[in-house]
Amino acid sequence: MKRKFKPRDFFPGWSLVEYLLLRGFAALVNGLPVTVSTWIARSMGGFVFFLLPKRKRVALGNLTIAYGDSLTVPEKEKIAQESVRNFATSLMEFFRMPSMIEEAQKRFEFEGTEILDHVFAKGKGAILVISHLGSWEYLGFLPYLKGYPCSVVVRETRNPYIYKWIQQLRMETNLNPIPKKSAVRGILSELKKNHLVAILIDQWAGREGVIVDLFNKPTRTTSIPVRLAKRTGAALVPGYCLRTAPGKYKIIIRPEISVEGNSDWEQATTQKLNRSLEKEILAYPQQWIWTHQRWKHLS
Repeated sequence: MKRKFKPRDFFPGWSLVEYLLLRGFAALVNGLPVTVSTWIARSMGGFVFFLLPKRKRVALGNLTIAYGDSLTVPEKEKIAQESVRNFATSLMEFFRMPSMIEEAQKRFEFEGTEILDHVFAKGKGAILVISHLGSWEYLGFLPYLKGYPCSVVVRETRNPYIYKWIQQLRMETNLNPIPKKSAVRGILSELKKNHLVAILIDQWAGREGVIVDLFNKPTRTTSIPVRLAKRTGAALVPGYCLRTAPGKYKIIIRPEISVEGNSDWEQATTQKLNRSLEKEILAYPQQWIWTHQRWKHLS
């Protein structure tokens, strides 16, 4: 099998160059109005969509799983292209975090935060079940604007300069990053303090995941949120940050999903989380990442 060319394999200083280029891009988008930065990001996303035919095929296949023949091919292509534009915009928004912090009070609205108030009154913490829908990194404005102590499980990137910078950006919104390698201990500590912990559930989970349906097709989904809720009594609460206009966002908290089932409680509750996610994706299909290979061989 041919090994993909990676600049860092041949140029030891590439990590630093990559970091400096990204910092330059961040400086640019922070110095521009959010509407202009959004236009740049969407234009780049639209261009990338045509450069990656393999990802386009993956997206169209995923859309067929979700919609069947209820949408035409051009309609699916439009959603797929908007999805890539949304992804590019979400990345831009993350690196525009410093400017957004200054403008946050006028750019965010909230729905359902009383649900969090209710579950915190029980004293066992809450697991915010999140996905790559909308501007997911901006869920960090939940602790920043509402004061809920919140942590998020993060995966370390290969570039140490970028990884350190990304964590600094997250912490600017009072978000506490928990490295994936030591996640369980960190999560249990935060839940014991009656805090909020965010965990992503919408990616292929590999052999560690349980087999449940997403859009009526079996896939492997992480059951970590369900297992933690069962162990600690913490509430399972879906949360989303949706983009309502360039530079405008709505953070939505959905009702708690209880852990149910007897011997099949892990699978049954994970399935409920996927059903909840399906509804949100169908309501905002352009804001989900359809290019991810969510359905793979189950063997």
